[in-house]
Amino acid sequence: MKNISRIDQPSKNTFGWFVRIRRDGKKISRFFSDGRYGGKNKALTSAQEFRNKNLTEWQKFARNPDRAMHLGKQSNIGYPGISYCVKSKNRKGEVYQEHVFQVSYSPKKGVHKNKSFYIPKARTKSEFKKNYESRLRKAIDFRDEQMMKIYGVRYVNYKKRQKNSNKE
Repeated sequence: MKNISRIDQPSKNTFGWFVRIRRDGKKISRFFSDGRYGGKNKALTSAQEFRNKNLTEWQKFARNPDRAMHLGKQSNIGYPGISYCVKSKNRKGEVYQEHVFQVSYSPKKGVHKNKSFYIPKARTKSEFKKNYESRLRKAIDFRDEQMMKIYGVRYVNYKKRQKNSNKE
């Protein structure tokens, strides 16, 4: 009965089965009325067929179809799964700072991985900005690559939706 729930509301004269499927930000829902489909059992059969058809279509192109797509929280720089931090280091009595992009991802359920992208030291602000943007691009590309390996076309569709919503 996954994705199917029963609705009985005598006050509104509503009796039937409700199918709700949500995958990759896409929602599909449909109500199967007992009266329209010729009874409770026939409405349930129609609801199950509808659910199965839609899940089958979705699974044809989805990688890891049973795993919910988890993108991570928005970070301090606006990219999910990528954060910027400044680490203080002490080498031979000298304290200095390292600027780092930390990329996190989960290749399997329960497994969490991180990769650091260090921003090279710079003599000027413009040089630092150039290094910052270059490493940020590498961090984003790396995360996108990992997410593609994990979720496949589902992640591509998510990125397309993000790009289109940013244009508006």
